[in-house]
Amino acid sequence: MKRMQIWGAVLWATVMGISGVLPAEAQQNDTAYRLSEIVVSDQSESRVEAVGTVHRISAEQLKDQGARTLDDALQLIPGVYIRLGGEGTPRVDIRGLRTRHVQLFLDGVPIRETYDDQFDPTTIPVEYIAEIKVTTGGGSVLYGQGGNGGAIDIITKKGSRGVHGTLAAEAGEGERYIGRASVSVADEKFDAFASFSDSDRSYFYLSDDYRQTAEQNDNHRDNSDLWRRNLFANMGYALSDQSKLGITANYVEGDNGKPPVANYVKTDPFTKKPKYERVEDLEGALVQAALSHDPQGPLSFRVWGYYNSLSQEENRYDDDNYSTQALNGAYHQQSDTDIAGLSAQVKYQAGPDGVATLGLSAENDDWQSDGFTVNKAKKRIAFDENRDVQLYSIALEYERLLMDRIGIVMGYGQHFMEKDQGSGENDFSYLVGAHFDVSDTTRLKLSHARKVRFPSIKQLYDADAGNTGLEAETTWHYEAGIEQSLPAKSTLQLTGFYIDAEDFIEKDDTDIYRNYEKYRFYGFEVAAETRFIEDLMLRISYAWLDSKDESDNAERDELQYRPEHQLTLEGRYRFDIGLTAYASVRYVADQYFYDSDGNAPLEKQKLDNFTLVNLKLSQKIGKTGAEVYVGAENLLDEDYEESYGLPQPGCTLYAGVEFRF
Repeated sequence: MKRMQIWGAVLWATVMGISGVLPAEAQQNDTAYRLSEIVVSDQSESRVEAVGTVHRISAEQLKDQGARTLDDALQLIPGVYIRLGGEGTPRVDIRGLRTRHVQLFLDGVPIRETYDDQFDPTTIPVEYIAEIKVTTGGGSVLYGQGGNGGAIDIITKKGSRGVHGTLAAEAGEGERYIGRASVSVADEKFDAFASFSDSDRSYFYLSDDYRQTAEQNDNHRDNSDLWRRNLFANMGYALSDQSKLGITANYVEGDNGKPPVANYVKTDPFTKKPKYERVEDLEGALVQAALSHDPQGPLSFRVWGYYNSLSQEENRYDDDNYSTQALNGAYHQQSDTDIAGLSAQVKYQAGPDGVATLGLSAENDDWQSDGFTVNKAKKRIAFDENRDVQLYSIALEYERLLMDRIGIVMGYGQHFMEKDQGSGENDFSYLVGAHFDVSDTTRLKLSHARKVRFPSIKQLYDADAGNTGLEAETTWHYEAGIEQSLPAKSTLQLTGFYIDAEDFIEKDDTDIYRNYEKYRFYGFEVAAETRFIEDLMLRISYAWLDSKDESDNAERDELQYRPEHQLTLEGRYRFDIGLTAYASVRYVADQYFYDSDGNAPLEKQKLDNFTLVNLKLSQKIGKTGAEVYVGAENLLDEDYEESYGLPQPGCTLYAGVEFRF
């Protein structure tokens, strides 16, 4: 009876709303480096993607909207919410699940901090991205453990025939400067791509409507500087007609401030004391080697080994001078993340309409940290920690097309975690789904999945909040939808979803991580696109989310910082004179938060709704390969927050030039 109620809610949400659009220009292309992409799609559509919700963003879209880093690129996807909180790092939430529940892959390499399973999207610039594939909901079992919220595959550019390249420079308000360069080469057997970027911002302006406080007494946001430098390269070589070898390397460095809360008042139970924190030194490196072999026959395979490291020096200071560390709460920490792994996929073509894929992965996650904290007696307490875990997965997925109109997929994965302290864990995931092409213009889809995520090192071993008795988080996903092609080059898509989250890990009232009994998320998403006029693209999407803590004796009726409503509008027109005009509107409404003083009863407050308008105009200069552009972010100078007490940038103008050869 319970499962029938769940499916009823999904079907009701489907009737009430529409979701997730696959942009027409984001189709499969041969300029993308796909040697180690997790889910094998080849030239035909993957059934795994057809039964779920997958959004693709092309390099062309990223350029049109003026995206600079991954967080910019994801802003307009239905069900995805980019939130800037107290850590000063953009967080990527999907359908109410947090960043730690989202898997991020760069050419098949997992990108995250092993300490807390999160990632910083500002370290990933768009200049080397050919395509971003965002899977919301259950997704393929080949991704392994984690990904309860979804998965983000970043597929990079590869070299194209001949020699090509770009040079670009941009300047904007807040003393923001960006320089970019890339080069691409290829012949019959060899291809290579390399890019470099350097981005520096001294601060960002607050809105003219912002009311200054004792903590923030001018419109230059305190401690909001951000610097990133990135070098990326990949290479592919055809060993034969059936075999290909590839190498990927990436290096990133930078530093940034973490803007403190701007509204601290002792009598306000919703605000926290300001923290004066900085990432003084960030340095990361990634290297991967991949081999694929696809002989004339039913069997093919791919294997790739990788190493990913991230080092950060973080400091908390006594006050906004950012110079002394003598008072209670100050700290210095040098942390190092290392991920080393090996993955393989073996694919079997079971006749013309069936494909079975076996996925194997083994990974070691290591975290080291040393430094000091200052206690209430103003004494420095040194610490030196080293933790590691091992993750293993084996998964089998089968796809088949029946009667040319019905596609089915079934997948099962078994996942293992070995801890450096305490007993190991193992758990399983699965996916079942189907799509039915009612006609050449109408597709119905239905899927159900179980996903698991093991606790992070932070949740297990943190000195103040860790709990070695934590169990894996489990989510049950139910999804149903329809995709409809319309006249005049238009499309309409809808999805309803229901997610049960069991043993969800969050801090309790004593600031200790524990498994909460149950969270529930359900909602719908709607999106439509039209190109009824040549060179014109219009896109609209709406996402509705209901989230609740359904644990025993729960006090929260809505979960914190999960907006109920998100509406986006997007338009682009290419003029015959080489001018491209692009605009987007994003509206976010009804998100709540709770008091932080720990006193009963629990109090709730609502953030102000906000609307953000972005505009970009770019003009090609004849046939020179040069292009100039100007743009504005938050054009209407909206005064808004994504977390209480943390005001976001007001209207920001920028301009740039790009030269292609």
